[in-house]
Amino acid sequence: MPICIARYAPRWYSGPQYLDVAPTGYMLSAACNHEEYLKKYDDILKRLVPADVVRSIERISQGRDVALCCYEKPGDFCHRHLLADWLTKNGYEVKEWESKEEKAKAQQLSLFD
Repeated sequence: MPICIARYAPRWYSGPQYLDVAPTGYMLSAACNHEEYLKKYDDILKRLVPADVVRSIERISQGRDVALCCYEKPGDFCHRHLLADWLTKNGYEVKEWESKEEKAKAQQLSLFD
Protein backbone atom coordinates (compact mmCIF):
# COMPACT_ATOMS: atom_id res chain seq x y z
CA MET A 1 0.00 0.00 0.00
CA PRO A 2 1.49 3.38 -0.93
CA ILE A 3 1.66 6.01 1.78
CA CYS A 4 2.74 9.47 0.73
CA ILE A 5 5.32 11.03 3.06
CA ALA A 6 5.79 14.15 0.93
CA ARG A 7 4.73 17.52 2.31
CA TYR A 8 2.55 18.06 -0.74
CA ALA A 9 1.02 15.00 -2.40
CA PRO A 10 0.66 15.00 -6.19
CA ARG A 11 -2.77 16.19 -7.39
CA TRP A 12 -3.52 12.76 -8.81
CA TYR A 13 -2.74 10.97 -5.52
CA SER A 14 -5.76 10.21 -3.35
CA GLY A 15 -4.22 7.70 -0.95
CA PRO A 16 -3.14 8.16 2.66
CA GLN A 17 -0.47 10.62 3.75
CA TYR A 18 1.76 10.55 6.81
CA LEU A 19 2.93 14.10 7.36
CA ASP A 20 4.74 13.57 10.67
CA VAL A 21 7.82 12.50 8.70
CA ALA A 22 7.47 14.97 5.81
CA PRO A 23 9.90 17.86 5.35
CA THR A 24 8.60 21.33 6.10
CA GLY A 25 7.65 23.78 3.39
CA TYR A 26 10.76 25.82 4.19
CA MET A 27 12.98 22.77 3.73
CA LEU A 28 11.62 22.39 0.20
CA SER A 29 12.27 26.02 -0.69
CA ALA A 30 15.30 27.38 -2.50
CA ALA A 31 16.26 29.22 0.70
CA CYS A 32 17.21 25.94 2.42
CA ASN A 33 20.58 24.48 1.42
CA HIS A 34 21.49 20.80 1.65
CA GLU A 35 23.28 20.99 5.03
CA GLU A 36 20.43 22.94 6.57
CA TYR A 37 17.93 20.45 5.11
CA LEU A 38 19.81 17.57 6.77
CA LYS A 39 19.87 19.37 10.12
CA LYS A 40 16.21 20.30 9.97
CA TYR A 41 15.18 16.78 9.00
CA ASP A 42 17.28 15.42 11.86
CA ASP A 43 15.37 17.81 14.15
CA ILE A 44 12.09 16.34 12.86
CA LEU A 45 13.30 12.81 13.58
CA LYS A 46 14.55 13.74 17.06
CA ARG A 47 10.98 14.70 18.01
CA LEU A 48 9.69 11.27 16.98
CA VAL A 49 9.88 7.82 18.52
CA PRO A 50 10.70 5.10 15.96
CA ALA A 51 8.22 2.60 17.42
CA ASP A 52 5.46 5.23 17.27
CA VAL A 53 6.29 5.98 13.63
CA VAL A 54 6.11 2.28 12.76
CA ARG A 55 2.83 1.88 14.67
CA SER A 56 1.35 4.87 12.84
CA ILE A 57 2.38 3.44 9.47
CA GLU A 58 0.93 0.04 10.44
CA ARG A 59 -2.32 1.72 11.51
CA ILE A 60 -2.58 3.70 8.28
CA SER A 61 -1.84 0.61 6.17
CA GLN A 62 -4.04 -1.65 8.30
CA GLY A 63 -1.12 -4.08 8.56
CA ARG A 64 -0.49 -4.39 4.82
CA ASP A 65 2.92 -4.07 3.20
CA VAL A 66 3.82 -0.44 2.67
CA ALA A 67 5.68 1.65 0.11
CA LEU A 68 6.61 5.08 1.46
CA CYS A 69 6.27 7.45 -1.48
CA CYS A 70 7.44 10.91 -2.39
CA TYR A 71 8.68 12.55 -5.59
CA GLU A 72 12.27 11.38 -5.94
CA LYS A 73 13.15 8.21 -7.76
CA PRO A 74 15.24 5.48 -6.13
CA GLY A 75 18.87 6.54 -5.90
CA ASP A 76 18.17 10.29 -5.79
CA PHE A 77 18.62 12.18 -2.52
CA CYS A 78 15.40 12.23 -0.57
CA HIS A 79 14.09 12.47 2.97
CA ARG A 80 12.67 8.98 2.34
CA HIS A 81 16.24 7.65 2.54
CA LEU A 82 16.94 9.62 5.71
CA LEU A 83 13.79 8.16 7.27
CA ALA A 84 14.69 4.64 6.12
CA ASP A 85 18.21 4.96 7.58
CA TRP A 86 16.81 6.28 10.88
CA LEU A 87 14.29 3.45 11.14
CA THR A 88 16.94 0.86 10.22
CA LYS A 89 19.35 2.22 12.86
CA ASN A 90 16.50 1.85 15.35
CA GLY A 91 15.82 -1.80 14.58
CA TYR A 92 13.28 -1.67 11.73
CA GLU A 93 14.21 -3.10 8.34
CA VAL A 94 13.41 -0.72 5.50
CA LYS A 95 14.29 -1.52 1.88
CA GLU A 96 14.18 0.66 -1.20
CA TRP A 97 11.49 -0.55 -3.58
CA GLU A 98 12.57 -1.70 -7.02
CA SER A 99 10.33 -2.45 -9.94
CA LYS A 100 10.57 -5.87 -11.57
CA GLU A 101 12.41 -4.27 -14.48
CA GLU A 102 14.99 -2.67 -12.15
CA LYS A 103 15.52 -5.97 -10.33
CA ALA A 104 15.96 -7.84 -13.63
CA LYS A 105 18.44 -5.26 -14.87
CA ALA A 106 20.43 -5.44 -11.61
CA GLN A 107 20.45 -9.23 -11.75
CA GLN A 108 21.60 -9.21 -15.36
CA LEU A 109 24.40 -6.81 -14.59
CA SER A 110 25.51 -8.86 -11.59
CA LEU A 111 25.94 -12.00 -13.71
CA PHE A 112 29.20 -10.59 -15.06
CA ASP A 113 30.68 -9.28 -11.80
